[in-house]
Amino acid sequence: MGNETNEYYNALIEIHYCPDTSLRAKYRRMRDVLERICRSQMQNESLQMTDLSARISFLVAKAGLSNAEQYRLHTFRLASNKLLNGKDEPREEDYLRDLKTLTFSIRKLFKQDIPLELYTVLPKQEAIIPSGKKVKSRIKRLRVCFQYADDEFLYASAVDEANEELLRIRYNVPQVNNEFSRTVEQLWRHALLNLLDVSVDEQGVYTPSFIVLEPDYMIDISTLAECFKDYGSHPANYMLGKLLPSVNTRPLLLGNIANLFLDEWIHAKGEVDYRACMQKAFQNYPIEIAACEDLLDPVKERQFFQDCEMHFRNIKETVTNTFQAPGYDLNREDAVLEPSYLCEALGLQGRLDYMQRDMSSFIEMKSGKADEYAIRGKIEPKENNKVQMLLYLAVLEYSMGMDHRKVRPYLFYTRYPLLYPARPSWALVKRAINLRNLIVANEYGIQLHNNPEYTSTKLKEINSQKLNEKGLNGRFWEVYLKPSIDSYENLFNRLTPLEQVYYLSLYNFITKEQYTSKSGDQIYEGRMGASSLWLSTLTEKREAGEILYDLCMTENHAADEHKSYIILSIPVYDDDAQPNFRSGDIIVLYERNSDEDNVTNKMVFKGNLEYISADEVKIRIRATQRNRAVLPSDSKYAIEHDVMDTSFKSMFQGLHAFMQANKERRDLLLSQRPPRFDDSFARQIAQANDDFNRVTLKALAAQDYFLLVGPPGTGKTSRALKKMVEAFYSEADSQILLLAYTNRAVDEICKSISSISPEISFIRVGSELSCDEVYRNHLLENELASCQRRSEVGERIASCRVIVGTVASIANKTELFKLKTFNVAIIDEATQILEPQLLSIFCAKNRTGENAVGKFILIGDHKQLPAVVIQDDNSARVCEEELLNIGITSLKDSLFERLYKKHGRTDDSWATDMLCKQGRMNPEVALFPNKAFYGGKLESVGLLHQTEKLNCIPEKQDDPLEN
Repeated sequence: MGNETNEYYNALIEIHYCPDTSLRAKYRRMRDVLERICRSQMQNESLQMTDLSARISFLVAKAGLSNAEQYRLHTFRLASNKLLNGKDEPREEDYLRDLKTLTFSIRKLFKQDIPLELYTVLPKQEAIIPSGKKVKSRIKRLRVCFQYADDEFLYASAVDEANEELLRIRYNVPQVNNEFSRTVEQLWRHALLNLLDVSVDEQGVYTPSFIVLEPDYMIDISTLAECFKDYGSHPANYMLGKLLPSVNTRPLLLGNIANLFLDEWIHAKGEVDYRACMQKAFQNYPIEIAACEDLLDPVKERQFFQDCEMHFRNIKETVTNTFQAPGYDLNREDAVLEPSYLCEALGLQGRLDYMQRDMSSFIEMKSGKADEYAIRGKIEPKENNKVQMLLYLAVLEYSMGMDHRKVRPYLFYTRYPLLYPARPSWALVKRAINLRNLIVANEYGIQLHNNPEYTSTKLKEINSQKLNEKGLNGRFWEVYLKPSIDSYENLFNRLTPLEQVYYLSLYNFITKEQYTSKSGDQIYEGRMGASSLWLSTLTEKREAGEILYDLCMTENHAADEHKSYIILSIPVYDDDAQPNFRSGDIIVLYERNSDEDNVTNKMVFKGNLEYISADEVKIRIRATQRNRAVLPSDSKYAIEHDVMDTSFKSMFQGLHAFMQANKERRDLLLSQRPPRFDDSFARQIAQANDDFNRVTLKALAAQDYFLLVGPPGTGKTSRALKKMVEAFYSEADSQILLLAYTNRAVDEICKSISSISPEISFIRVGSELSCDEVYRNHLLENELASCQRRSEVGERIASCRVIVGTVASIANKTELFKLKTFNVAIIDEATQILEPQLLSIFCAKNRTGENAVGKFILIGDHKQLPAVVIQDDNSARVCEEELLNIGITSLKDSLFERLYKKHGRTDDSWATDMLCKQGRMNPEVALFPNKAFYGGKLESVGLLHQTEKLNCIPEKQDDPLEN
């Protein structure tokens, strides 16, 4: 404790006495000290806090600091916020005041005297800090940190201003905020709340219309809206939705194609050719169209394409005629397509289909049915569609400052066609936000407890009796709704006790990882997670290289029909921070003309970084814009990294794939049966004359899996993987799946197999910008560009025996396994891949119900880079005896490492091997890693650079590794 306290005191001494350091820089470093103190005090806690205000609140409660001391800490926090965002200029007297606050807080926390050289510079008089408490009649938005509640009030500390007294917040007020009564029941101490549309009475009591729980945990609007089912809107609908696979059905395909039709008609300057549109649909969704099981029936297939043509005509009619009709006044010439919004006020994010540039109107399109039965002879929008539209309306009000009463939202049902003008219902919006809060409370509770038993009680809520809140009965409920709910419960109950605890532990791990990735974490220095987009100061972003700003438009090709892009010039910044961007990165782009502009109050465009140099950056825009003025040439812009939820969705769906997997595959993964091998290879393996022949023979002999350790410079990709591919390809009709964690590693695989002679054909699944230009002709979209029919897509994929891609790209295209069964999957960089990331691939089934992947070869090195995990070791540690018995000790470990530790104890195991001849390091350089990590098994190949004498190494002393 003494060393830690001295470290904090010494840091403050260094900050104060450091010459040529500006006051702004001193504030930055003092804030870092406070952040470090908060994090150190939270190390053994499971609490997840995104905001420094909440962490200070926790610190105050833990250390028993007084209200006055808490008030001073918050004063320092707010002052540093303003300075680091460039909204205020530092003053010497304020700096000394805040230095004293931090110093005395350290003394109170750690009960250790202040060093004299620090104490003598502190002001002796207490600074008079004006109270931030103001009584107003109305406040649009207020963020608070919850402390406790009684029967009448919530008591909370303000986040954006410093007050010595807690705020009193009246709740459960009829026709004002009683919709949030269940939210209040779920609150925990230090939870962050956004209060919206707040009235303040003469006694200073706050009465909000909206209470938003943990607003930095953003939920997708469409996902939230889908929780409003025909049978009810229980929070467990959210859990069920993320676990069930996205089934590639005819309605889903039709919706994607209808969106393409809308884009085409919005951009059209004349007539649009239907056949040309369908050709684009084949290019965009080739595997989905070819693999859709609904279309195997010729009658359904014919009906599907008739439906496509009907939607095409209806969209044409609406865009060309209805848009201009009196009362609508929709101008497609001035439309924005697929703008995204991040609404921190409501804790929501989403992407609209169509928006007028002045935000006066927007359209959300639906290709499915409306409610045809609620009112006889009349078509009404379904509740989930209405919720989705109203939530976007609320986002425009609370993020973009639009008066919702002056915005005209429409639901466009393309099958009728019907352009339905919505009637705002703030009561329904409140119901939706309350449901959002309950979902967040569920997610928080699961990651907080991190306990299989607790999670089991939550998942047991997924049952038809619990979710049927409306008490439906009859044929529609029994035949169409109830079975999909019951199927989950039945699958889970079918699992063995070991399988259940494995499932629940992985569910907890993924939930914790997702919660942390959204909200940030309490362990690492600096900010992480999606919330850093609006919580990090500009200074923090600049120092981390996570923002490029003051960018100016030099070329605007946002309206180009194919591969639209813009080029922005990068200014010379007045600091040495290096941008942390590279080609292929997924980014958000927004107008930034003042320090107040950020992703939460500007229209956001998603895209990819195509290239970056010292003075310019090229951005590929995801949605082509008809009007280039959507991105004004006289505006300034900023780009930041986007954070995607797709990897978590894939992992959750991998858990469902595990439940549905064949029993023998589940037994294999959980070591309930040993891997099988063809022992007819034994003689050849024993007589193999080099490493590569031996490991290739072992890969051929494996009938379930084989693990290969490839230390640095041993040729695991360029030689071993290549030789395995050659061997498997030589077997008639053998189908090979090649995977890696990163796109760069996939480029290396492509390079390796491209050198095989005679040349082999392969298809790469992935995006153009993430693929080396040399291999782009192998991309799926290019390989299938000439296909005109579903059958041609299926034939081309069937005829190509090698498919290559990242684990993520294949896990998100599991329709592939309906078209193709693979004899073997070879995964490079396997030690960087988490176990749940592989489940949707290893547990996939083909159309006949057999394993879609026969066996798998894992290549990696667990002594090098591990999987990237945000949560700490303690959170990922396994305590359940059933899992410990099969070698699962930490969920941060890869499947490779777990299985290797199981088999690697014996040198003659058929399941494992190691490449031992390395051609990269000089033997003297290799000496330490060879002994420390590889048991002295590494040998040098004897290349020229390995035979040269190194003069930079001092004379060898006693070797600690030999003791």
